[in-house]
Amino acid sequence: MNLKTIVKTIMAAFLILAACSSFALADTEITPAVTLSYSMEPEVLMPGDTGTITITMQKNAYIANAAIEGNEVIEILGESYTDVGLVGPGDTLELTFNVKAKDDAPNGVHFLDLEITGGSTAYDFNSRIPVKIDDRDLKLIISDLPSTLMNEVSSVNVEVVNQRPNEVNSVIVSPEAEGIVFSPSEVFIGAIPGGNKSTATFFMNTMNSDSETSNVSFTVSYFNGDNFHNAGKTTRQVDIIDQNSLIFTSIEMEKSGNKYTFSGDLNNFGTTDAKNVIVSIPKSESVVPVQPYAKYFIGTLEADDFSSFELSASVLSGDVSSIPVLIEFRDPDNAYISIEENIAIDGQQVFAGNSEEDSGSSLALWAVAGIFAIAIVALIGYSWKKRRDEAEAFEDEEIEPSGE
Repeated sequence: MNLKTIVKTIMAAFLILAACSSFALADTEITPAVTLSYSMEPEVLMPGDTGTITITMQKNAYIANAAIEGNEVIEILGESYTDVGLVGPGDTLELTFNVKAKDDAPNGVHFLDLEITGGSTAYDFNSRIPVKIDDRDLKLIISDLPSTLMNEVSSVNVEVVNQRPNEVNSVIVSPEAEGIVFSPSEVFIGAIPGGNKSTATFFMNTMNSDSETSNVSFTVSYFNGDNFHNAGKTTRQVDIIDQNSLIFTSIEMEKSGNKYTFSGDLNNFGTTDAKNVIVSIPKSESVVPVQPYAKYFIGTLEADDFSSFELSASVLSGDVSSIPVLIEFRDPDNAYISIEENIAIDGQQVFAGNSEEDSGSSLALWAVAGIFAIAIVALIGYSWKKRRDEAEAFEDEEIEPSGE
């Protein structure tokens, strides 16, 4: 085989190889792969709620359009995406769609159709996006509210139960009642995960309440995503009676002139602790506190407990039948509270003059006592002298000689 023949053979082989390569390239077109994920905020809608669906895609291709179609249950808010553009290798594209559940939307999972239109070298892509609707609300449980309240400071715990399958946020509990002062005026709980609960504690001040029947109500508000909800009102009925929670017992009294000193027990008849308790006698024109017990510090008086005390006062008027006693303390929320009670003076009106009259009366008593003492001494002396004279006369009769 000569050189010319060899060259022709090699050229023919290259032509055949080139033709085969061109045929193979034209016949094998690789469509780029699509990775798609989605999320919903909030995770579960309530009827009438709005939410946001976020579509996340990874694709090495050009995307022309993207849209979600609504249905008879869910409405799509806003327009679809057009001429989205090229998503390069390793890039991520996020598309958001706002949706709204209709007011009469039934519970359950409802599917929305996602349609993505690709470029000239990419196929169209369709997917179904699930949206869950659940109309369950938050529930309030009031387990320890007494049916009867005194003039006291008591507490109540309100449990907030999230019956929903998803988390709710910015939960606030608010109380309301006539004749009752609540502290705090509302409680911010924050977030409660689905199927969980949280507790709000309130102090109820009925110190100045009249005897009546009152309706105690609690409401809870929250956000499901960006949607505000009010779970309604839970109401309980309570009776308020005219009875202080701190009462005196075992009172004993001593009187010295116009000074009265009395002691006894102060009892906490309520359901919460009283802190920094001080008992004292307020000064007035008729009654003046005196030392050493013008005031008496008790400290913390726990519920269902008592403490002893002692107070002294001078009575400066004749028409005083009782002595006022001021009870000061702080409630569990550190609010200042005062109560005034009256302690009867032996159940009768007494007269106590001023100090000069007391001194004169004391001198008169001492004078009378002195006269009695002198009389007793004189009587004893007279009796002793008489017995001595009789004894001497008897001795003289025995010593005298007989007449014989």
